[in-house]
Amino acid sequence: MQRIPDTCKDINAVGSFCDCIADADSVDVAARGFCRRAATGSAAGATGDDLGELKKALKDLEDD
Repeated sequence: MQRIPDTCKDINAVGSFCDCIADADSVDVAARGFCRRAATGSAAGATGDDLGELKKALKDLEDD
């Protein structure tokens, strides 16, 4: 399973990233959850830095 589509990996803005993965078939549940929380406001203050940490963690999982 591809955790983040290649076309979305270089996007660092939360909204743009979430829009990018919205139509993808196989996206890690953590990425979808991050975007769901960002969209509902329950991840108040979700920043590009938070997104960067998420992407780094998912990349580490892919490398294992």
